Amino acid sequence: METASSPRVLIVEDEPDMNGLLADVLSAYGFTPVQAADAEEALRLLAGGQPDAILLDLMLPGMSGLELCRQLKTSRATRPIPIIILTALDRQVDRRRGFETGADDYVTKPFTPESLVSRLRADIDRCREIRDSCGQLEIAMEMTASLGDLKAANTLATCLYCRTDLATEQIEALRAGLVRLSETAGQWALRRRGLAPVRLTVDVGDQRMCLKFRAAGEGGNAFLAQHLDAESAVPAAMTDAGMIDSITPADGEVVLEKLLPLLPEQTST
Repeated sequence: METASSPRVLIVEDEPDMNGLLADVLSAYGFTPVQAADAEEALRLLAGGQPDAILLDLMLPGMSGLELCRQLKTSRATRPIPIIILTALDRQVDRRRGFETGADDYVTKPFTPESLVSRLRADIDRCREIRDSCGQLEIAMEMTASLGDLKAANTLATCLYCRTDLATEQIEALRAGLVRLSETAGQWALRRRGLAPVRLTVDVGDQRMCLKFRAAGEGGNAFLAQHLDAESAVPAAMTDAGMIDSITPADGEVVLEKLLPLLPEQTST
């Protein structure tokens, strides 16, 4: 996908002046820009070769930037490509929608070239590490309905797309379930004007995924009993989707585990 000297970045922007400006900025900082004016042209270019990252405007003619992001992030072939949304939409709800579709980062216009390039390089490095890592990966979620939790859920999904043979529907069911639990925990804390009731640590190894929910704030044990029991809505949905093999409650924590089906090339090595 990339060369050490000149990573390729696909720009998807319908405004010619902004598209040209972005291309000039990327060229000046050692990237190779590839330009598309809409989602359809972007898909044609992607069919000819994958870039190292995508800068994506949301307000596009035809297929929207959100729909393009969703399509790319639910395909095993294109999921590992970091997508940085670059838009004038700066409301919290817009940011949330962007991350809910699977985006890796969200940058608002206007921007400085230095800040954009810094974020771009960090996103490329992080996604490369997730894609190429063969060891243990640990992901933490604060369970506060935050954008950070959405990004963490997206990171987990990317890891599972890259490392396992799980179906898209299974991975998306897990991601959606974790986001729902984060929102529920955030509402729980808001009602009590306290800390989030639980914290989540996800450990992804070569053959097993372990999700550890630990009581944290006020009412943490009650939250675990109410929302992470095997019969509760989210764990039950994850189990039905084939994403949870076992649910083990303990003092102050609940552990969900899944045996991971490896990709064919991994099982043959």
